[in-house]
Amino acid sequence: MDITKRKKLIEELSTQRAPQIVRIERFFDGNDDPGSIGCNLSDYPGIEIFRSTLIKLSRRGDVEAVYAQIAELDPGEDCWPFTDTIFVAGTITPADVRENLKLLQPDEVGPGEHFGIPALILQKHKAPVTAAWWD
Repeated sequence: MDITKRKKLIEELSTQRAPQIVRIERFFDGNDDPGSIGCNLSDYPGIEIFRSTLIKLSRRGDVEAVYAQIAELDPGEDCWPFTDTIFVAGTITPADVRENLKLLQPDEVGPGEHFGIPALILQKHKAPVTAAWWD
């Protein structure tokens, strides 16, 4: 884990009102903490699979951006901020998001409205928003 990048991310997110969000590329920049996402999975695919899958999703033509919503900003000195929910802004369908995230085993995938889309996402994007959640 890049401690300098962790500290800078926490500082940046601290300026946001809750719920705090960060683009997925930024969430993974310097992050090698398997406890930062999907840590509830009994068959954990690995942080690199999470990183590559979510960044690949963010680069699709029908996706404007992918965000991690921070559930715990500072879970401990040796831990990266924790997320259990991602939001995908774009014309991609929830079914396509579900298919693309199959390896990551989210507990739920559906319309972002069911998960409470953060205001910052609504301000930046007019496209539909899909959410994925890990319990």
